[in-house]
Amino acid sequence: MLLRPDDHDPAAILEDAYVFAYPLVLLDLIREMVTNVDEPEADRAPLNQLFHARELATPKMTSLTRPNVDTLYSQTYLDLGAEPQLLYLPDTERFCSVQTFDGWSDTPIILGDGGLTGDGATTYALTGPKFQGTLPDDVVAVPMPTDLVWLLIRVRCAGPEDVADAHAAQDRIDLRPLSAHQRPWTPPRGVPDPASDFLAMERISELGAQEFFDRFNALVADNPPHPEDDEIVARCAQLGIGAGLTFDLAALPTAARERAATLPGLVDAAWSAANSRMSLHNGWFFMDPSVSDFGTDYAFRACVAHGGFANPVRLTTYPAFAVDESGALVTGGADYTLHFPADQLPPHHEQGWWSLTPYTSAGTLVENELERYVFGNGELPLNPDGSLDILLSATHPGPEREDNWLPIPAEEFTLVMRIYLPREAVIDHSWLPPRPQRH
Repeated sequence: MLLRPDDHDPAAILEDAYVFAYPLVLLDLIREMVTNVDEPEADRAPLNQLFHARELATPKMTSLTRPNVDTLYSQTYLDLGAEPQLLYLPDTERFCSVQTFDGWSDTPIILGDGGLTGDGATTYALTGPKFQGTLPDDVVAVPMPTDLVWLLIRVRCAGPEDVADAHAAQDRIDLRPLSAHQRPWTPPRGVPDPASDFLAMERISELGAQEFFDRFNALVADNPPHPEDDEIVARCAQLGIGAGLTFDLAALPTAARERAATLPGLVDAAWSAANSRMSLHNGWFFMDPSVSDFGTDYAFRACVAHGGFANPVRLTTYPAFAVDESGALVTGGADYTLHFPADQLPPHHEQGWWSLTPYTSAGTLVENELERYVFGNGELPLNPDGSLDILLSATHPGPEREDNWLPIPAEEFTLVMRIYLPREAVIDHSWLPPRPQRH
């Protein structure tokens, strides 16, 4: 349990400090890995430069767990220490939302759809915590609490036939330093370092306590904790963990050094499952509303970071169905029907939408003859009374039911619903997805 103010045991403090520091260290390792190229590619780019995913996910995509088939991602990792960065979002009717992550993996603000929007095309100036200069009148200031920032941009793509138009929307997004405002500018080439050629999740599980906290101490100087973190910051300082401090593992008592040896890999799948804050409603698991605004729940924050970070639920809600009434994992050995009564489809705001996607136990999309991986992102085959039936089956149901068929694997699977810009009824659970009925 975190934050035991009357507990001065170095071993306990050390473990709490590791969980507290985990998202900042992990995000910095991802930043180092992803920016370790000389020019932008589909999945990485030099620091302070955009990169764009150009293809919708398919079953062959194994680099992401449970990828969506609704949006194309554009991303950048920023260092705001030298100067602000200007992000230009074009005026478009297409859903385009920018999730900002600070160095601690909280989301201070959403830009574009679902958040802070300007009047049509808008240039946002992202500034770091030490910035004291002036900004041009034609930009919208977006102060960030840390110098390390990750921007995750989601551009709606309604299927393979929509990819080209989605690319055009991505290409109109611009990012440049404040010093290049309204001037010709050529992004500098990166300088790849072989030492940074690693997988961040593997690297963090290999970092010993000394290297982990040395890295954390260097990072926290430019990425200050939040005001509500004062208590854990004071506890960490007892061991030389924090901004301007020196951590010396060898100087700790034996019990603390023994605990330190267990820290690499502490935050794993089993630990995350034990610390996740999921609630079960009508057979569907919902993520806790505090995601992306974690407060002092450092275990939940580390859990979400390990799982790949997440959207605030007010931007996208992800109900997941994986177990039947007996608590057993659902499998494609049976067929299921998901019935939505008329006027009971997932409620969302304008510019929002919903979709339903099944995944294998490995988190990949399901191979099928129709290459249909998502349901709901397009015209719906409604019944005459306005209701909707979705057939979940591992085998083709025949041509008369094909329009309503969503293929599932023959083995265990998880069904994930995504509701973009959900209405309050989704967030407070006064609206719930129907439970799939086995038959």
